[in-house]
Amino acid sequence: MKSLVLVLFAVSLFAGCASLRSEGSVVFRVECNVPDAAVLLDGVLMGRASQWAKPDRFIRPGFYRVEIRHPNYYSHFEEITVADGGSATVKAELHPLLE
Repeated sequence: MKSLVLVLFAVSLFAGCASLRSEGSVVFRVECNVPDAAVLLDGVLMGRASQWAKPDRFIRPGFYRVEIRHPNYYSHFEEITVADGGSATVKAELHPLLE
């Protein structure tokens, strides 16, 4: 029982720290009309647009090639450079593919 309490304490401690802003981080948001569109940074899948809509998500400062894509829509591409302590918002309006 004591080890379970220690594990739960450790998990809650790390979970709480994950939401804190650390030095060398940038607030990153995505505003997209298709909430389940995929967000890719430098070709790496970071999750869905809806997950990045709130200002509590962070990335490291630097240059990024951002892609917002969904199989039924034209993709949105954007290149951003963000400085330490700054913020970046990508606004993507995806348009349906023509048939």
